[in-house]
Amino acid sequence: MKIRKKLAGLLTSSILLFSIPIAFGSTLTQGQGFSDVPLMHPNYTAIMYLKDHGIIQGYPDGTFKPDQTVNRAEALKIILLGSNIIVPAVHTDAGFSDVDGTAWYAEYIAKAKDLGVVQGYADGTFKPSQTVNLVENLKILIATKNIDLSAIQVNVNPYADALKDQWYAKYVEYAKEKDLIDADNINNIYPDQGMTRAKLAEMMYRLIYIQENGLNSFNGSSKTQQQTQQTQQQTQQQTQQQIMNIDISNFAFSPTNLTVKAGTTVVWTNHDVTGHTVTSDNGTLMQSPTLANGGTYSVRFNNIGSFGYHCSIHPFMTGLITVTQ
Repeated sequence: MKIRKKLAGLLTSSILLFSIPIAFGSTLTQGQGFSDVPLMHPNYTAIMYLKDHGIIQGYPDGTFKPDQTVNRAEALKIILLGSNIIVPAVHTDAGFSDVDGTAWYAEYIAKAKDLGVVQGYADGTFKPSQTVNLVENLKILIATKNIDLSAIQVNVNPYADALKDQWYAKYVEYAKEKDLIDADNINNIYPDQGMTRAKLAEMMYRLIYIQENGLNSFNGSSKTQQQTQQTQQQTQQQTQQQIMNIDISNFAFSPTNLTVKAGTTVVWTNHDVTGHTVTSDNGTLMQSPTLANGGTYSVRFNNIGSFGYHCSIHPFMTGLITVTQ
């Protein structure tokens, strides 16, 4: 049986979502990544899933800033959207002295309050810009999803630094059973540490994945899980065969001319200290932000043809992608 629990005080500090730039800015298309989230990023799948489902977006410069911590208003937004809760896009009075009704996050705070998910502090404030930590995010996420924890028993410490007698013990135990979070090599999860954008995306994605596939846990065994894992392995093998790399080094694209099959993803990596771009000659398809040293940019080529490109900062740097059947 699922019941909605009203959470007060500290629960409020578990507010959700990413920052306002996420709501307004990136021109990335579906399937196209962020320049600072390469394919090998540990949270790449989660971030791209949430992006492709309209739960998150990036910044205007094409970045995601995965290591940036989230505040209460930002965390609230991502969790509400990730829970398929409709939030009317209208100015509203959230009922807190420090929440302007015209602020971008006002409607999310008001909706969460109406649902009984959050309450304010004793002084009537909400503190929307305050950073939230892992356990606070867990609590707000579980409350928003109406997950019943009455059957959860915490007889031992869930993790080395998450003790069984803490207020958050049941939330952490649930997260452990569902594989929503990962501990480090000494079994610590750092419950008081500020939650980053990438880790919140991972937590949200794992819970969505479990619920959509009827699983007991993210890494749990079931027929559905096994079938999904097989599909993922096949997809991964196909993806590995369809990724080609181009190095940007010494003010040149290497290889300069690349022939790929339709469906291949090409990844550019800047190895120069100087910034470069990947820009289509005809103004379409390839339009990267300025890539700093170590920055990456990727495009999937689905259409057959020849696609010339250059660096808009250094036009003498040119390249050509030829896509075959």
